[in-house]
Amino acid sequence: MRLVVVVDNRAKEGLRKEWGWSAYIETHGHRVLFDAGASPSTLEFNAKRLGLDLSRLNFAVLSHHHGDHYGGFRYVGSVTGDLRVYSPPGELGYLREWGLNPVLVTSPLEVERGFWLTGPLSAGWILEQALAISTEEGLVVVVGCSHPGVHRLVRAARDVSGIDVFLVVGGFHMPSERVLDELAGMSRKICPAHCSGGRSVSYLRRKYPEKLCEVMAGSTLTFS
Repeated sequence: MRLVVVVDNRAKEGLRKEWGWSAYIETHGHRVLFDAGASPSTLEFNAKRLGLDLSRLNFAVLSHHHGDHYGGFRYVGSVTGDLRVYSPPGELGYLREWGLNPVLVTSPLEVERGFWLTGPLSAGWILEQALAISTEEGLVVVVGCSHPGVHRLVRAARDVSGIDVFLVVGGFHMPSERVLDELAGMSRKICPAHCSGGRSVSYLRRKYPEKLCEVMAGSTLTFS
């Protein structure tokens, strides 16, 4: 399995950065896109520069209905045909207009063998879900912005899969130190990105240096 960060607030040289998040996952014979960043142009540019053919995706996941996570799906719709996009409740019309096939997720779901969705967790009016993938090293959990709390999403992923968590990656939404401590108790590796905030990275670097992995657009994580 490999996970490639396609869009993030930070980017390696030669790639574009923007306030957004997208990750490409390839494993179990599947190619999956989790979120799509804010703009079609950034997603297209970075994907092509990284050698990722998004026209060959098997399905995609939308964490929640915020523009910095769904904007790039306009490009995805232009290069795929009727691609399934698993989405929490909300307005789905824009995905259909872009040529995609939104699939409403209202509860925990095993999408394919080894791929689970937590189902939507609430943070006020925001409904958000995470994706969990089975690897030999443990569960890899991909989050979007973690509005309901990254610890809650990771706990839900662990519960639906029944597998201990190896790594969590994505936006953590500037969590408290208490939340980061709880997260460290559940996951062996922690990769904050997007909206996690510099304080979160500094705290993890200071207290859990062996768990911290720093990522940006262009970063590739590989697993057994």
